[in-house]
Amino acid sequence: MKKNASKGGNGSKTLKQRVITALIFIPLLLFFIYLVIGVYAAGEVTKIGDHNQYRDTPASYGLEYQDVRFTARGDETKIAAWYIPNDESSKAVILIHGRDASKQNAISGKIVEFGAALHEAGFSVLMIDLRGHGESEGERYSFGVYERRDVLGAVDFLLKQGLNPGDIGVYGLSMGGGAAIGAAADEPAIGMLVLDSTFADLNPLIEEQWENESGLPKFFLPGVFLMNRLIYGYDLTAVQPVEEIVEVAPRPILIIHCRTDELMSMWHPQTLIEAVPSAKSSFFDACEHAEIYREYPNEYQDLVVAFLNENLE
Repeated sequence: MKKNASKGGNGSKTLKQRVITALIFIPLLLFFIYLVIGVYAAGEVTKIGDHNQYRDTPASYGLEYQDVRFTARGDETKIAAWYIPNDESSKAVILIHGRDASKQNAISGKIVEFGAALHEAGFSVLMIDLRGHGESEGERYSFGVYERRDVLGAVDFLLKQGLNPGDIGVYGLSMGGGAAIGAAADEPAIGMLVLDSTFADLNPLIEEQWENESGLPKFFLPGVFLMNRLIYGYDLTAVQPVEEIVEVAPRPILIIHCRTDELMSMWHPQTLIEAVPSAKSSFFDACEHAEIYREYPNEYQDLVVAFLNENLE
């Protein structure tokens, strides 16, 4: 009887150990899976998508240009650009495309036409490929965190061409606007900003688009933020151009947005304007995200050229 009781006790003890082991192992396994998904999703969030290249170059508009390379300020990333000098002007504009685009294909390929129009209006123009896009080095984007270095490298290039501090304007489209704000906050040589379809805060944008773009519930977002910080070295939740744009003022700022933008609601330009009340703004209707110029080329050119002429002294 005692022997049988002993066996029963051992059996109970073994079952108890298994339950305890399961209670410890299963949460650890689930947490590990959660982190693995976070690693994968962080990679997907910053993965550069395909972007078709169009055939237009500045030469398509009868302009002589230089195919140049320079180094991003602060790291060794090589940035590709087209430089269209204007011998009759001491002013220059840097054009910055958005996510999954390039100096050639942004605005449905119309960005080259826009650059040519700015040159005709009397400015030297530098059209850059942000890191990982077009012909520039790099594999991922960072919503403007590291791309600001590309813009600062472009400023350094223009200063070496003889441009004076304050005579350089920066035009940023979508994510390029976030990079432009960060660069201008760091570099007083940037005399003014034109921001088209630019986000004020990445957090609500990610939350709004997360489930549609990833197919995952928002429950996974904290893991993505953690893994992105550990792997890529920056905090997605801290990407807030609205916090930096106040450092750009009182330099002139023009904010352009489409009221029917399907990606970025009017909350974004309104939030930027609230942060910098001195900024000028212009809103358009019946257009898609970062495609305002495509729909309203003449009005858009007149708006931007007038702002540049007024503020690049």
